[in-house]
Formats: sequence, C-alpha cells, structure tokens
Amino acid sequence: MARCIIFLLSVVLSSSALANKLTWSDLQPKLPAIEDPFLLLSDEQLFELGTLARLAQVETLSSEQLDTQKEINAKLSAEGLDVKWLFSKRQEIMDYRRNRATLPNQAISGGEFKIPGFIAPVEFDDERITKFFLVPTSGACVHTPPPPANQIVLVDFPEGMTITSLYQPIWVEGVLEVEKKVADVTYVDGAMDVETVYTMKAIEVTDYQL
Repeated sequence: MARCIIFLLSVVLSSSALANKLTWSDLQPKLPAIEDPFLLLSDEQLFELGTLARLAQVETLSSEQLDTQKEINAKLSAEGLDVKWLFSKRQEIMDYRRNRATLPNQAISGGEFKIPGFIAPVEFDDERITKFFLVPTSGACVHTPPPPANQIVLVDFPEGMTITSLYQPIWVEGVLEVEKKVADVTYVDGAMDVETVYTMKAIEVTDYQL
C-alpha cells in the first residue's frame, strides 16, 4: 500500500512538473479543422492553379494566354480536379491559414509557463540582453525572416543575460500574456519591425535540457 501511494505521488509530481511546459504548437489558436483540398495537390497542380489565378487578373488575354488557360483547365479537369470549386475554396483556406499563423491561443493567456527556444536580441544593458524575441528556430529574425506572429514571444528580462551564441537553445519561464507588440530586430543586412501576439515577463532563463 505504501509503495502504491509513493508511486502515485511520484506520478502526480512528475505531471505537475511538466504541466507548465509549452510546445510551440500550443501557442497556435485552437481552430476547428476544415477541409484543405490544396494539401492533396501536387506541386505541378499548385503551380498550374497559380498560373490560372494570375491569368484571371489580366483584363485582356492574348491568344497565347487564352490557349494556355484552356490547356491548363483541360489538363486539371482530366486529372479529376474541379477548378471552379477549388477557386471557391481558395479564400476560405487563405483566411484559415492566416488565422492559424497570426491569432493567439487565448486559453493560455495569464498562465506561468516554461517555453524552449532561441534568442533574437532586441534590447541590451551594456553586454547583457534585457529584452528579446524567443523563437522556435535558431537564427530566426536575425539570419532568416521572422516566424508567424503567434510563433514569437517578446520576453522582458530586466536582470539581463549573456549568451555565447544565438544557436544556443534556452528555457524561458514566466507569465505569458496575449498582447500584440512590435519591436525592431537587427538583421545581418539591415533591420525591420517584427510583430508578435505574445509577451512574457521572464522569471528565469536557463540553458536548454530535456
């Protein structure tokens, strides 16, 4: 009996220790799933649909463009695709994908969490980083374009920290808030404003360990 109690306590404690850890997918909004027919298309079919979309924007098509339009429609139809239906779904899918990339998960706002990631410095106090973007991949916002707005967290850490490399993963623990913010990040070839829908006041920043 005592062994059972000890075992149950250890399970509860282990669960509570892991409960406050978030993955980056947790930061995405919980949207109802929709049918996305474009995921089933080949790269060639997507390219051909893109060509049709571009031709649809042309006010007066040349004879060559009309032939191209007809050939693509015939080819896609022969492959069993309903082009008109796909175009009718296009805006719905675009809106869904945009929401998946930009809207926050309101359910986690105000909670204390621990998130793994990499640093993109925003503000310094001498040599110490006091504000930074936490991002899911190394070099994001510095060497590569920024991730979607709900895959970035603007972290305020007044006591500051130093790092030896931007490729060094870390854990950041603190109170996560849903809050739209824009901050300037310096690239290797310039600077730009980066947008996020999350902020965090860091309690602790530690090296990443599994």
